Amino acid sequence: MVRNSIVSKVGEKGRRKSILEEIIQFGQRNRQLGLFLFIYWYYSQFHEGPSIIRLWRFYNNIAGHIVHENTVKKQVQLLRNKGLVEVKGDRVYPKIFDPEAVVDLFDYKRSRAGKHGALKRLRKTLKLRLYPRSKELEIPKNLDYYVRRVLNIVAKLVSKGRRWEALDLIVHTLLPLREDGILWLWRKDEFVYYEPKAKPPVRCARFPALAEALKKLGFKEGIMVDHVKGHGYAKAIIHRLFTKGALSWPWSRSIFYGLKKYGLADEGSNYIIELERGDGLLLLYLRDYYSNIIATYEKEWLGKAPEPLTNRRYYKSVVVGKQHVYEPNEESYFSRW
Repeated sequence: MVRNSIVSKVGEKGRRKSILEEIIQFGQRNRQLGLFLFIYWYYSQFHEGPSIIRLWRFYNNIAGHIVHENTVKKQVQLLRNKGLVEVKGDRVYPKIFDPEAVVDLFDYKRSRAGKHGALKRLRKTLKLRLYPRSKELEIPKNLDYYVRRVLNIVAKLVSKGRRWEALDLIVHTLLPLREDGILWLWRKDEFVYYEPKAKPPVRCARFPALAEALKKLGFKEGIMVDHVKGHGYAKAIIHRLFTKGALSWPWSRSIFYGLKKYGLADEGSNYIIELERGDGLLLLYLRDYYSNIIATYEKEWLGKAPEPLTNRRYYKSVVVGKQHVYEPNEESYFSRW
C-alpha cells in the first residue's frame, strides 16, 4: 500500500539515502507529494525547514530537468493553501506531523504540477426569518430570494417531521457540498464535510448563523450523516427550485459562496479526522495537526455506511479549512451573485 509505504519509509531514520530514494520515487509520481515528504523528512533530520534553494534542487531531481525557482515557490504556496506547511523567512516547515493523514490529498492519476486545490473572517450575522435579532445586511435581492425560499421550505419540512430531508436541503444550499458530498460533523460553528471529487476530500467551513439556525430547528451537534436518508426528496426540491437541469447543483451550492462573499460565512479550521465503522456504530475522532485528540463522536448506524466508509472500515485524512485550494475556482461561484 502506498500509504503504509510512505509512513514506514519517511518515519524511519538512519537510512538517509534509501529514504530519499523512496521520496524521489513518490515525487516522480506526484511532485507536490514528493515536495511535502522531503520537507517533512528534512525537518525530522535537521530540526529546521529546508530553504527554497534546497527545495529547488530537490524538485529538479524529481522533475528530471531544471525548473524555474518560481515553479517551486508556486508548489510551496499550494502546500500552504492545503494547510500542510508554513514559511518562516526563507525556510519551509511542515505543519502536520502525521504523513498517513496526507496521502489522500494528492491525486496520483491526474497529478502533474499540482493543479488541484480558497475570505474574510465572519464579521456579521445574517438577517433571515430564523434570526429575528440579526443585523441587516445589504445582499443582492436574488441571493436573498433563494435564501428565503430555502428557509421557508426547510421550516415546512421540519414541521412535517421530515427532518433529514430538511437537513439535506440545508447541506446542499447553505453549505458548499456537491450532490455527492456528505456532512460528517457539526461542531460549534464549524461544519466538516467529505467531497469525493475534491483534493483534499475533507473540508471545513465556519457558519455561526447556520449553527444557530440548526439549534432552533431542533438539531444537535455531532455526526450529521443522517441527512443522506433524505437526499432523494431534497434532490427533487433543488431541481424544482433552480430549474437548471444538471446546473441546478452548482447553483444550489453557490448560495453558500454568495453568503461567504458578503462576509456571512467563513473558512474553517484545519484538523486531522479519523472515521471508523464498527458493528452498528460510526466513530469519528477529531485531532489537531499534532494528532492530539480534540473530540470524539459516535453514532448508531445500521445498513450501508456513507462515504468514505462505504467500502472500508477506516479512513484518515487532513481536514482543510478552505473550500477551494485553487482560488480562481471560488471566484466562479462568487460571480453568480
